[in-house]
Formats: sequence, structure tokens, C-alpha cells
Amino acid sequence: MIVYPIIFIIGFIGNLLSSLIFSTTELSQTSCGVYFLLLAIYDSIALLGGLHHCLTLGYHVSVPNAIYCRARNFLLYISMDMTSWMIVAISVDRYFKVKFPIKAQIHATQKLAIIISCIITFVFIIKNFHLATVFIGDFIDDAADNCDPNPDYPKYVAFFKNIWPWIDLTTYALLPIVIVTLCNAFIIHDRYKRHVKLRKRNLDHSLIRFLLISSISLMICNFPMSITIVIFPYVSTSDTKNNYYDEVRFIFDLLRLPSYASFAFNFYLYYYSSSLFRQQLMLLFKRLCRIQIKFNHISIRRMETDRIRCPKQLNLREELEGK
Repeated sequence: MIVYPIIFIIGFIGNLLSSLIFSTTELSQTSCGVYFLLLAIYDSIALLGGLHHCLTLGYHVSVPNAIYCRARNFLLYISMDMTSWMIVAISVDRYFKVKFPIKAQIHATQKLAIIISCIITFVFIIKNFHLATVFIGDFIDDAADNCDPNPDYPKYVAFFKNIWPWIDLTTYALLPIVIVTLCNAFIIHDRYKRHVKLRKRNLDHSLIRFLLISSISLMICNFPMSITIVIFPYVSTSDTKNNYYDEVRFIFDLLRLPSYASFAFNFYLYYYSSSLFRQQLMLLFKRLCRIQIKFNHISIRRMETDRIRCPKQLNLREELEGK
């Protein structure tokens, strides 16, 4: 009731600023800029999907609508998958630029980043398509959540509870964590080797801090909830849905919050760990201020022009408004 709305508001503001930075500043000209922009967009969609848990668990508002449940589950799972794999794409892109700097200048382009993003999106649309079908929607009287699997399809219910969590765990958490950790470990090792070889006084702490934060936040925020979803069907001893849901609700609530926080705080992690990001943010604010000042000057000029052309009408209008 209290924590998620705070996460949602802070996250939506941060993701909006990230979208502006990675679409209007110099950062938009890089291949990583495409991934960061999509990351901000999918983070926002995931936060919107998380409002369901805020309403159902925090405020006990039921939404018995099949279309809503299918659209919400489909978009939420896709956006969560995409957030993980955009971080993977960013890590691989950086690895490629460090390992093959000359080839990266030729091949690591915006066009390639867009193609890769489209391929990843298509893969996860196929993976999560079943969530947008009639298999989703539980509207019986004792349903714990109306957006659970449809009990009219017992085979799908068994698949959703026993097999689907493992698929989701692998694609959403395990593979991304392994790939991101390996890429970041190589980059940090390469930077350290160059630091020793060239005898530089200072190591690039900004980049290393950013890479470590991205890896650690991915593991801490997303892995626990994925593991919990997998093991709950095996540890539950409840006989009815409501009893089962009541037993796991508290742990789920605790593990959902850091997961949703990972969608909300990326902007602030960028600001903390990257001096280049801070610089571009300041330039964005200055540009917005200049636009506002220019707009005010144009408005003043129009008013002065109207006053010169039609003084009688303006005086009459001012008198009427004053009255």
C-alpha cells in the first residue's frame, strides 16, 4: 500500500528522464544508447504491470476481467524479460568494444542494436504468448488471484506451476546473470591489465563501479523472486487456493519489492556511477530551460504584437476579464 506507490512514482520520473537523455542527447548516437532507451521503456511497462499487485494485495481490489489479466500478464512478463536482456545486450556490447575495439567501430552501430533488439523482442513474444490466451483467467469463487491460470485447463495449470517457473527462471534470471557477470568480469580484468601495463596512476573507477552495480543489482533484485516462484509449488502443503496464497503472500510481497525497485532505480544508479551520464543530464536540463525561456519570449512578443495591432479589442478584453 505504501512502498510500491513510492517506487512507482520515483521510478516513472527516473525512467522518463532516462528516455529523454538516451533519445535527445549525444548518448542517443551510440549502440548502447538504443539498449538504454529500450531499458527505460520496458522498466516503465513493468512498473505499470506491478500496479496489479499493489491493487490486489495492498488495497484488496479485484479485477475480474479476462482481457485485462491476459494483457497484463503478457506485457509484464515480456517487459521483465526485456529488462534483463537489455542489460545483457549492454554488457555484451561493452565487452565487444573492449575485446575488438577496431571491429566495434565498424559493426557496433545503432542499426545493429535495433536489429538485435527486434530479435530479442520477437523471441520473448513467442515465449510469453501463452499468457495472452484463454489459458489465463481464474474467476471461481475461491480464486486467490483472478489472473492465475484458468482451472478449466488442468494440464496448463500443471505446466504453469511446475514447468513454466523453471523456463522463466532460466530466461529471466539465470542466463542473464551468468552472461552479464562473465562480460563484466572480463572488462574489469582487461581494464586492470591495461592499468598495470601502462602504469596509469588511476584506474577507471567510474566504469568499474557501473559494471559492478549492474551485475549485483541484477542478482540481488531478480534472482530471489525467481527462485521463490520455482520452489513454492514443492514446499506448499495447503489444500485450497486461498490457504496456499495466504501462506506465500508475505514472502512474495517482500521479494516483489526489490524486483520492482530494479525497474525504478536504474536512472539513479546511472547518475551515481557515470560522470558522462551526469554531464548529459545537466545538458538536458539546460536545453529544457532554454526551450522554456524561448517559449516565454515568443508568448510575450505575440502579446505585444496583438496589443499594437488591436489595442481597442485588447483593452476591452482586459476590462471584461478584470470584471
